[in-house]
Amino acid sequence: MNIIYIPWTKAIRMCYKLAEIVMDSGESFDAIVTISRGGLIPARIVSDVLGIEEFYTIRAKFWGTGGKLYEEPLIDLHEVLKVKNKKVLVVDEVVDTGATMTKVVRLLNDLGATEVKTAVLHYKITSSHIPSFYVEKVEKWAWILYPWTIAEAIYSLSRQGDGTSKEDIIKNALKLAKELGIDKEDTLIDINYLVKSLKLYMRRDGIE
Repeated sequence: MNIIYIPWTKAIRMCYKLAEIVMDSGESFDAIVTISRGGLIPARIVSDVLGIEEFYTIRAKFWGTGGKLYEEPLIDLHEVLKVKNKKVLVVDEVVDTGATMTKVVRLLNDLGATEVKTAVLHYKITSSHIPSFYVEKVEKWAWILYPWTIAEAIYSLSRQGDGTSKEDIIKNALKLAKELGIDKEDTLIDINYLVKSLKLYMRRDGIE
């Protein structure tokens, strides 16, 4: 599997670049909607740079443990989205299949938004949804590992390897972390705490 790790320094630069791309377009927006959890950090930076205080969060989930897809994206709303008659920018970190972004855009249109545009750090050409704004286009499919999803991503990827026991998962995780350079200082997480985090994920999923 092709995996691209985005270290913190590059990830933050990309967030600011995304804001600059939107700004240079000359378009203005009344509200930002972010897709949690992956889009939270990019959306917060974009909202800061563009000076957009109206900020909403939609919880969406399409990828399950071990890289398995749900039949369709699971959408949860925990607040009232006051987007009627407003121009909305949806921010996430990546569009992969495009299913989640398409569903979110449809929801906002149904709620009365006058216009909905989308912005992401990475646009995979496998996506059925073409974002309005993006920083990088990914021509060949890859699992993009962002620094704010290290533990969860490493856990999911490690469960795809040989063996599903607690020991196998940790062994796979340590090997992957070394291959990707995740044990370096830029990750800001001590490798020992990464292992402790993996054990919490395993406990959650009943792997003892």
